[in-house]
Amino acid sequence: MKIWTFASMTLLLASQGLAQPAIKSNGVVNASGYQAKLAPDTVFVIFGSGIGPATLAAVTAPDYPASIGSTSVTFTPAAGGTAVTAKMVYAVAGQVAGLLPSSIAPGTYAVRVTYNNQVSAPQNVTVVARSFGIATANSGGTGTAQATVGNVNGGVSLTRFTTGSLAFNGLNWTLTPAHPGDSLVLWGTGGGADPANDTGGTSGDQTAAGNFIVNVGGRQITSLYAGASSGYPGLWQINFTLPAHITPDCFASLQVSAGGELSNAVVIPIADVGQSTCSAPGFDQATLSKLDAGGSIVFAGLSIGKINTTGSSFPAMGSGVIEQVGGVINRYTAADWILPYSGPKFGPCSVFAVTYASGTTQPGNPSALLDAGAKLAFSGPNVLAGATVGAFVGPVGPAYSSTLPAGTLMEGGAYTLAGAGGTQVGPFIATATLPSNFSVTNWSSISSINRSTPLTINWTGAGFDQVLILVQGATLGASNHNVAISCVVPESLGTFSIPAAALAYLPAAAAGAAGNVGQLTVEATMAGAGTLSAQSSTAQTLTPPLVGGGQADFGSFAPFLAVEKSVAIQ
Repeated sequence: MKIWTFASMTLLLASQGLAQPAIKSNGVVNASGYQAKLAPDTVFVIFGSGIGPATLAAVTAPDYPASIGSTSVTFTPAAGGTAVTAKMVYAVAGQVAGLLPSSIAPGTYAVRVTYNNQVSAPQNVTVVARSFGIATANSGGTGTAQATVGNVNGGVSLTRFTTGSLAFNGLNWTLTPAHPGDSLVLWGTGGGADPANDTGGTSGDQTAAGNFIVNVGGRQITSLYAGASSGYPGLWQINFTLPAHITPDCFASLQVSAGGELSNAVVIPIADVGQSTCSAPGFDQATLSKLDAGGSIVFAGLSIGKINTTGSSFPAMGSGVIEQVGGVINRYTAADWILPYSGPKFGPCSVFAVTYASGTTQPGNPSALLDAGAKLAFSGPNVLAGATVGAFVGPVGPAYSSTLPAGTLMEGGAYTLAGAGGTQVGPFIATATLPSNFSVTNWSSISSINRSTPLTINWTGAGFDQVLILVQGATLGASNHNVAISCVVPESLGTFSIPAAALAYLPAAAAGAAGNVGQLTVEATMAGAGTLSAQSSTAQTLTPPLVGGGQADFGSFAPFLAVEKSVAIQ
């Protein structure tokens, strides 16, 4: 079945003049999943400058040449040997795409782009046997999978949160969430070597040879077919059936394991049988439709509380009790808002893991912080009359924050935060009541986290109804890898153990390594009408008006008492 061409679905045109070819740091990636590891028979993308002509040069599958628009790409074995010449799909000044031949062997390669007889500096990449990348609706490797439903409209369908239609490539596509029992097809590249596919053929099913396993919402599913798709070199498809009793979830996590390598993490919207829209706490149909259309999401995240820090890995925090009030009103792209929901889930725990080049913006971060005025009014017990929370303006907008004198906040006290309005956000007022008390009773005994053993947290307290447990780890360098595991559980449990399967996603930290120290936070707070994670919340208890019309999609003024410390990750 003809689904797309990589030129039409992954191209991000850039207009740049002729220059010495240069590949961006970590700029060689899988064209559909955007992971750094490549595999034979993979369509890859290279980002850079001066690496192609000012006007797009592209060819039609399956006849991909060794050079296009005076641009060519070579992969030279780092250990020495003959360079492998890629086949070219398209080229333009800031971006080129090519096909890695099936004949290339796993190993480390120096990648070079030649344009107009000028050669770029090399950049090393790793080639493995298989590294499947799932194509997504945003063509960026995140968010909703660009999957088709075989039993809907003859397979001319795409998975989305809500129903609709889309005219594309001469076909009228049905947009729909998946349903239990549906036959789904994932599309992408990086399934592994298939010499027949280099020229548009296929050698058929590779499920057993590649040990292809689809994981949906924690359920492992063996594919019915995993192989190259005829007609398009580098295009692979994975066919599987959703279990009849799978739990419906707008943000069901989805990953593919092939040859022991995990794909990019995406979501697959799953609705109840007979339902035309999937369901998720805090998301109404209008918001889900906005996400489907790629619209922006505004989140008002304000909070007030105390943090008792012990050897925090954030230098500005230091140690001791810190009392804070403030927050941000963020605007996210649809893709960035969805990203924290894309990771694996383990009961009430979700994993948010991202890898990105040093010096670039972390995926999942807001695109803008909105202006709600020069300051916010703050009042409550022990707060001086006329107190305000000031704005600190950064590159993407203002954040509101005040560190309060020790002893200001009264546990069990009610506090109010109000904004008179600014250039982007209108007037609002919100009140929050702090928990009465909170204690993690085994806090002193936790000094490290063993990734192969569950981490147990015990607590007591009053005046709150849920506990957020957050574990963060990172490895920093030319490429940053950040992991956050957030578990939200009812206060009434009094204890919770983060499963080892979730902790296994944390990067191991060498003792004393700069930027590679784990952070453990446990927070008592109040539940909103929605979901809570370390990155976002779907509560709607605070949704201030927007100057341009409408109001914030989600928001809350969250009270909390928290403890936080640095921990070694083993």
